[in-house]
Amino acid sequence: MRSQPDYDVIIVGGGPAGSTAAFLLAKAGHRVGLFERAVYPREKVCGGCLTQKSVRFLDRVFSLPLDAMRREGLLDFTGKGYALYIGGRRLLAEDLAEPFYFTRRERYDACLARMARGAGAEVLEGMEVTAVNHVQRTVTTAGGERYSASVIIGADGVHSRVRRSLPKGVVDPQRWRKNLGLALEIKIDRREAGVHLNREAAIRLDAEIGIPHVFLGACPMGYGWVFPNTDAVIVGIGGLFEANRKGLPDRFRELLVKIGFAAFSDRKPAGRLLSFGNYIPSPAHEGTVLVGDAGGFTSPILGEGIFYAHRTAELAAHAIDRHLTSGAPLAATYTSLLNRRLIRELEAEMRVRDFLYSHLNGGTPAILLRFLARVVRRPVIETVHGHRSFQGFRRDEDLHTAVW
Repeated sequence: MRSQPDYDVIIVGGGPAGSTAAFLLAKAGHRVGLFERAVYPREKVCGGCLTQKSVRFLDRVFSLPLDAMRREGLLDFTGKGYALYIGGRRLLAEDLAEPFYFTRRERYDACLARMARGAGAEVLEGMEVTAVNHVQRTVTTAGGERYSASVIIGADGVHSRVRRSLPKGVVDPQRWRKNLGLALEIKIDRREAGVHLNREAAIRLDAEIGIPHVFLGACPMGYGWVFPNTDAVIVGIGGLFEANRKGLPDRFRELLVKIGFAAFSDRKPAGRLLSFGNYIPSPAHEGTVLVGDAGGFTSPILGEGIFYAHRTAELAAHAIDRHLTSGAPLAATYTSLLNRRLIRELEAEMRVRDFLYSHLNGGTPAILLRFLARVVRRPVIETVHGHRSFQGFRRDEDLHTAVW
């Protein structure tokens, strides 16, 4: 087994979290190795929704305003409105002051990896990490090569090998399983969708399928979605794994029939586990930290993961930079940043989620429907976009500000 040159930081996983951390740390002058087992561009099962807080992050951190994102081909579709359903009933349908954007992950991830490389990170594609030694702070690849670093970042998704190699006690397995999600999804070519869409179905999608549709309660403790892309329509369903481990395929077929896509109900969907509120409060041990899905960081209501991948990577990079340059304790610094900048918000969103889905699953949504329609629809949208906090839906323009 031959030894390889050391890095200051090794990052396992080259998605949005890994590339963000690599970009920021390399830009700060640290020696960074970003290990990605696939070769870009690689496929990723993901709805690809970018909220306004993600768009602002890309502008602030990567200097990618909207016009630059368009030039890079990162914006596949713009959703200028939305439709929200509960129990087959269209509750809300309106234009948005700020749109949702949709990206294709193979382009998105490849672009961010290029930017990390441009900042000075060494991006190693086709390099699968098969073992992690947290005491010696080394990783071993499928080819038997061993690399060492002062810090290791686990950015390798919900099935994270880095997380699974941590000692017992760092991750609460019961809490992880309780809030783990399961999703099924298919991609339908727009030409096929136009030919086979049943316009007389119980739920009628808008004519051009040009806006995101969300179906709350399509499954226990979860929802269904139809997301528009330029050349395809993404249809999916997802919720807490413990509530859906057996019946989700049937629920998905029911949703497809209800929305007019019965012709595709026999198509095998792509399945994936996802973080759905199972964030790890202290995702650090010795010289290792977890970011993004590896640490369970996504929206507990919608499962939105891209922004939380970026944000946790930014917080981790800041903590690592302080650790490497001034000796600040890594785990304590990162955990403190998470508590001040993210955890409280996720805790508040969890409370909203449990309130929302308890009413839906109880079969008595009438009061909730009126509440949503008359009182909080705009604050909720503004919260999803990052202008408000889930802590009382108060306005908070500083919620996602820089820490560097």
